[in-house]
Amino acid sequence: MKIRLNKFLASCGLGSRRKVETLITEGRIKIDGRVVKDLATSVDPELNEIRLDGKKLSAVNKAYYLMLNKPKGYITTVSDEKGRATVMSLLPEKFIRAGVVPVGRLDKDTEGLLLFTNDGNLSHLLTSPDFKVKKEYLVELDKPAVDDDLKKIEKGFFVHQIKTKTRPATVSVADKSRMFVKILISEGKKRQIRYSFKNLGYKVLKLKRTAYGPLSLGRLNRGDHRLLKTSEVRMLIKSTKHPE
Repeated sequence: MKIRLNKFLASCGLGSRRKVETLITEGRIKIDGRVVKDLATSVDPELNEIRLDGKKLSAVNKAYYLMLNKPKGYITTVSDEKGRATVMSLLPEKFIRAGVVPVGRLDKDTEGLLLFTNDGNLSHLLTSPDFKVKKEYLVELDKPAVDDDLKKIEKGFFVHQIKTKTRPATVSVADKSRMFVKILISEGKKRQIRYSFKNLGYKVLKLKRTAYGPLSLGRLNRGDHRLLKTSEVRMLIKSTKHPE
């Protein structure tokens, strides 16, 4: 049965559909010995031979879903040409061999909940802005938060560094000092939270993701990982079913 090439590549554990489309447009995919760059291409995995950089591909037989409590100082990428520590070094080799990759990213200085999977289709749904899967962060600021500033973040405002207006968010003060703030967002532009507070005159001292969709970090220790329960995977899938 024929399926879209990007869907097949995602099922091989090569990342989200958006990521595997780059592999196609770069000319790294061959079907029956012929380079294919058309994103609309369909394949029959039982009849066609599909290769990436000369290596024959096949769909992953077992899907893995993991949660990591990412420490500060690790970059969210599969490999790094500069030799910096990546989040992949915190996972057992068997998951890496199975094609597990990060779902979205946390910047080097951000801690907390990071998901991994070799299910490229779910990864695509979780990271697609169309589905608005919410993510919760705990922010430590260098001075007490002012209500008027928090209301601007709640409503969404133009952030110069990312050159766009942020979507509405849910914001609440987390302690009496008002230097800790919880923020729930449905997007994830690069360094969005840090830049948002910087535009309002604050410095983010610490940023930690505490929840992703229906999943919470809980008591998972910094640097540790665990497999998701079947019920948690179901909740994740359900969270992508109803775009707002």
